[in-house]
Amino acid sequence: MTLASLRAGLVRFAETEVLDALGNPVRASRLGLLDPALSRTERMVALARQALVGVRRVLTVQPREAVPLYLGLPEPGRGAMVEQEALMAAMLAETQERLKFVKVYATGRAAFFEALSSAQTDLRTGRAGALALVGAVDSLGDKASLEELAEARLHLGRQNPDGRIPGEAAGFVALARPGASKTLGLEPLGVLLGTALAVEPRPFTRREPSLAEGLTEALQVLRRDPVAGARRVDGVLACQPGESFWGTEFTRAYLRNAALMPEPLRVNVAGEGLGDAGAGAGPAMMGVALHRARWREGGRRRTLVYGCSDAGRVGACVVEMSPEV
Repeated sequence: MTLASLRAGLVRFAETEVLDALGNPVRASRLGLLDPALSRTERMVALARQALVGVRRVLTVQPREAVPLYLGLPEPGRGAMVEQEALMAAMLAETQERLKFVKVYATGRAAFFEALSSAQTDLRTGRAGALALVGAVDSLGDKASLEELAEARLHLGRQNPDGRIPGEAAGFVALARPGASKTLGLEPLGVLLGTALAVEPRPFTRREPSLAEGLTEALQVLRRDPVAGARRVDGVLACQPGESFWGTEFTRAYLRNAALMPEPLRVNVAGEGLGDAGAGAGPAMMGVALHRARWREGGRRRTLVYGCSDAGRVGACVVEMSPEV
């Protein structure tokens, strides 16, 4: 439903009970089923539980083994504090202890890609067996986070016409070694062709003009990869909010990696439909990349998905949708 809504151009941006310094309501993209009074951790628990429903079958394909989980979380310094232990305990309870936490990446929009890269490496080397779960969850829709963003004047409003709309999201993907999907009885939606990580030396938090060094480096790694960079991608999905900083960053990185980019250029930004979903934007945009209704034509479709945190962590991947059987 979320993917269909995004494709249709529907948004859930609405005024909240939080007021900024001018007395105007702060707008956010929040799940209407959750009580506005819930804390950030409570909202993330609820989002994670719902997202885990979608991968419940994956947790039972190896009944005697716990599935390794690589989890992405918010970066420190943005929004209210997250109680990681409470979140992880709730996730274990929801899955009846069928998960095994391998590592947690608290790096915001880049977190999902760091988790994805780690899981891909462990599957390749055999450290993770044949199957792993990769996910991320985040929420900036709680009152404390909204107040903090308003105080910092980061939200979109009269004080900052180049601001962001806070959002929230969670998602999980099952990652299997090549050929293991059929053995496990799972139908593959796509193939992860490559991942790349980097660090931006002049991140958003430094309030300096973006030179896009980190994103350029990540895209160069993918472009030079013999598999991921074998041909142009068919689309680009950015996990970024709507500030001009991120548009400038992508433009500069694009010009240095034009051989990887689609012609004509097609870019969809998470902030336009989800708001700033932080770490949760990664799996959400991965879902968009593999959403069959997104493509009107058949065949293999490659998508570049990337995310950059406010503090400078950068992650990207190229994923190819499996053709219809």
